[in-house]
Amino acid sequence: MSNKIAVLDIPSTLQRHTITNADFGVINDGWNQDDFAVLSNEPGLKHGVPVKTDYYSVILCLNGSCKKTIGHFVFDVYPNSVHLVSPAFITSFEDASDDLLLYQVMFKKSFLTHNFLKENIVDNLLEVNPDYPPIYGLSKKSVASLKALYEKMSDESREQGAFHLQILRLLVVDLLYEMNRACESCLLHSTRHLSKQYQLVYKFKKMVEEQFLTLKTVQQYADELFISAKYLTEIVKGETGQNALHVIHNRLYLEAQYLLSSSGLSVKEIAERLNFDNSSHFSRFFKRFAGYNPSEFKLQ
Repeated sequence: MSNKIAVLDIPSTLQRHTITNADFGVINDGWNQDDFAVLSNEPGLKHGVPVKTDYYSVILCLNGSCKKTIGHFVFDVYPNSVHLVSPAFITSFEDASDDLLLYQVMFKKSFLTHNFLKENIVDNLLEVNPDYPPIYGLSKKSVASLKALYEKMSDESREQGAFHLQILRLLVVDLLYEMNRACESCLLHSTRHLSKQYQLVYKFKKMVEEQFLTLKTVQQYADELFISAKYLTEIVKGETGQNALHVIHNRLYLEAQYLLSSSGLSVKEIAERLNFDNSSHFSRFFKRFAGYNPSEFKLQ
């Protein structure tokens, strides 16, 4: 079995996806682009295992809800919102409602930069404010506009008429500008950026994302932030409702899920990669979160 850790590309994502919306999204056997696709979510899926992709996704929520994890951000997806998933982060979802309806466009940066836009322009459109979860509320007018954009992309993908790729690129750029407009609007109405506590908690969560393999205790992170462990615990609880140690352990658990589902590594090898003393310690840690051991998770 290969030890290579899987990173999903667009073709493999489409192969794993069951098309249930006959009126929306690309048709698997009729679409040969590996740098662009559009689809809707699969109804009935309550959760998805953590994955990494080599493409960006911009996802419009039209109905229902779920909880989304993207890197160190955990947030609720809600109707009339749009969110961005970047290839740099592990992402997963859970607690999807039965009525969840998402429109998703997937694209590689090269899709837009290939004889079309300068890379720095694309980078600016994709580099949303890193201090906030990458989800933005939309007005009713904006939702209608974006819904029409997604449906136009779906139609162009299915019909594949003259200049359809050029038109799709224009539509994606339009979508990204609309998303950035929503981002700016959210920031204008937010007061959280004034909070020193929020800034500290953001630094803590970012540090967890970068150093969770080596820093394992609240005290270690507090030392890095030049504050006491007690104060760090208090402000994390106040801003997120979670215990600071839970934030650290949850990131480790997310990585464990990702490695168990996306690699050929054994439980022992994953325990070593995550810097556990031994596989038994890792298995006990994992079972506290999942309710079952890592071997049972791999079988699922």
